[in-house]
Amino acid sequence: MEYTEEQLTKIQEYAALLTTVTDIAVLLDLDEDELRMDIIDKTNIVSKTYHKAKATVLLEFRRQEIDLAKLGSTIAIEQVHKYCNEQQISENG
Repeated sequence: MEYTEEQLTKIQEYAALLTTVTDIAVLLDLDEDELRMDIIDKTNIVSKTYHKAKATVLLEFRRQEIDLAKLGSTIAIEQVHKYCNEQQISENG
């Protein structure tokens, strides 16, 4: 499916707000199955737009949790340990 620049901008905005694919499709009046397939296709511009926006907002949350962990928040420390484990697993494929 071809997407307009406006649709790509909205997909980026909604993905950064951690909106579900179902809701993005409804909000933009897109076919949900087509949108989902385009997001799954890592070569598709929609996939790159969606995943980059999602990763960017999650990175912001990680920064905040690391800051809280440095201040001694035990819950944040536990979460940071999970992030470290996830990173290690990701490095090993």
